[in-house]
Amino acid sequence: MVDLHTHTNHSDGTWSLEKLLENAEKSKVTVLSITDHDNVKAYKKLREIDHNSIFSGKIITGGEFHAVFNNSNIELLGYDFDVDYIDEWSSDTYTINDNELGLNEEFNCLMNACYKNKIKVDDIKYEPSMGWPIDFVFDSLKKYPENKQFFFDKEWNDVDHFFKCCKYNIDFPLYINFSNHIPDAKLVAKTIRDAGGKVFIAHLYKYPLRDYIAYLDKLREEDIIDGIEVYHSKFDDAQVKFLEDYCKKHNLLMSGGTDCHGDKKAERKIGTGFGDMNISEDIIKNWIN
Repeated sequence: MVDLHTHTNHSDGTWSLEKLLENAEKSKVTVLSITDHDNVKAYKKLREIDHNSIFSGKIITGGEFHAVFNNSNIELLGYDFDVDYIDEWSSDTYTINDNELGLNEEFNCLMNACYKNKIKVDDIKYEPSMGWPIDFVFDSLKKYPENKQFFFDKEWNDVDHFFKCCKYNIDFPLYINFSNHIPDAKLVAKTIRDAGGKVFIAHLYKYPLRDYIAYLDKLREEDIIDGIEVYHSKFDDAQVKFLEDYCKKHNLLMSGGTDCHGDKKAERKIGTGFGDMNISEDIIKNWIN
């Protein structure tokens, strides 16, 4: 059983590296990749512990890296790369995402977009210690029914989808341009390949796109990706079938994983997702030694 999309507390997961390995072993995962956001600290820690005594399967180096493509923020999964090469690059490149400066900038972008689009919102006194800016902006604008005219029902009713639109949909009223502090997708892809790795688009259907085929075509034509994350906890059978067929048609590699975040999203189990995932090792035979 393969799980090539997992997170530890080195990014936004809740489990330590050791606990992730313990649970992967319990779930009978045989091939694992730890894909923390924008860093490979888990792999540096891996060198310091006797991981073979915790997890008996194969570990493939990996990471999930924010990138800007077609004016929107996406995430690219990199696999099977040189850890030291990526560690040096990621430490220099991703310096703003989760610190106070980044949160303040995100809050200001959201508020300015409200003012620009005449979306009514409270005068919020925000500090990064309060948490994610979107939670406060979303709750505030929802107080005013007249704001509903600016959003589709799913955007209005689901804060997670609302924020995805802020990140990925350039036509969304509260779209945030991350290009000032997130690297271009071509640079991310080149760096992963320079480190000996392969590049995959992560969880395609997480992005609120209008035309998924056109988006994949553009990623492929601009040589951003070597493959697609075909299997993901939140994909339905029709989505998986489409991505399998697209990869076969265009000779792209396939990957897949649960996107396990530990206790943070406890219903999404490592190895099995929401209970019925069982990704075969066959999908990696043609790109992992």
